[in-house]
Amino acid sequence: MRFYKATSFLFPRSYAARMFALCFGSVHVPLLAFLVFMAIRGEWQWSIFFVLLVATVMGSAMGIVGIWGLLAPVGEATRSLRALRDGDLDRPVPVGGSDMAGELLESVAHAVRSTRERLTDLEGLATTDSLTGLANRRGFLEALERRGDVEGALAILDGDNFKRINDAHGHLQGDRVLRAMAQRLATSMSGGEVVGRWGGDEFVVFFPDCTMEEAAYRLDRLRYSMRWRPLAEVDGQRVSFSFGLTPIDAADAGQFDAAIKRADEALYREKRGRAETA
Repeated sequence: MRFYKATSFLFPRSYAARMFALCFGSVHVPLLAFLVFMAIRGEWQWSIFFVLLVATVMGSAMGIVGIWGLLAPVGEATRSLRALRDGDLDRPVPVGGSDMAGELLESVAHAVRSTRERLTDLEGLATTDSLTGLANRRGFLEALERRGDVEGALAILDGDNFKRINDAHGHLQGDRVLRAMAQRLATSMSGGEVVGRWGGDEFVVFFPDCTMEEAAYRLDRLRYSMRWRPLAEVDGQRVSFSFGLTPIDAADAGQFDAAIKRADEALYREKRGRAETA
């Protein structure tokens, strides 16, 4: 590092140019020594001098070309690190050999891979509910936006008696019931639906290419199964859920707030109707 810093006055903004300048100067040392030798002796052998001059120029050219080629891995590593700094993680890093330049390229490739995996993990954390493992609100909306032309039915589910679980048995038991509810909801789907936790004890489901009647039938079937295999009971009442449904079509693409509001209003109407008949 001392020599590197000591020579920084030579082309301080170009490492390659600095190496070429040092190489050029080093190659010309024999020629300069021969000139000094002839001057001291007073004998000027110009034929030998011109042979040395031609050999020196050719050697300098060969050295510059060789060094330029050997510096290519360093340049690739530098460009890859610059791309990494700028957030471009798709730039390929070439594979080197088992020498120092190859180790440099492998280290840069490892840094790019690690950064890409880290960002993927962070994106997953940003879109996944940590308690249930389902998509959170942001993840759910992003999943709908990725679909583009969405058509089907949108449902919001709200837990019945979940709050009483927390009050009677504590939040740890309440969290366990929420996880069980999320698992039951996810496993009851056929695979094409988008399922997420909307917040608290509310869940949201998008049924693609599904009518209101089909979506209601599937949710009613899930609710019926929870009567026979309840997640929990409190004061003799089984934990279940209410739901609100709304159709969703291409007009709602990218503007899901209105559809969510309609489903929420339908949920409120169902809860109010069930309370009045209780």
